[in-house]
Amino acid sequence: MKKTKTKPKSNLKETGSDVSRGQVVKIRPAKVRPGWFSKVPPIKQYWAQTKDFLSEAVQELKKVTWPNRKETLGTTGVVLVLVFFIGAYLGLVDFLLSHLVRYFVN
Repeated sequence: MKKTKTKPKSNLKETGSDVSRGQVVKIRPAKVRPGWFSKVPPIKQYWAQTKDFLSEAVQELKKVTWPNRKETLGTTGVVLVLVFFIGAYLGLVDFLLSHLVRYFVN
């Protein structure tokens, strides 16, 4: 059986204090929590940030050195040739591995 400890009750009559008098409790006002909407910045701030971002993006795009037509066609050709060779290599490896697996399965 489990023993429980109880707090001794104070006997107000023995101490000579007034029985009708209760314990004084101080009530504090509840803390007001701000809602989620108060944490959202105002729309003017979003608009200002958006305008700053767009102006900075335009400034950065002015600094870019754009390739001319000859450079664009040259790099496009290199990309197409590499895609062809890598595709052919991967196709050959796939073909050989599939035949190897068929050989061992049958």
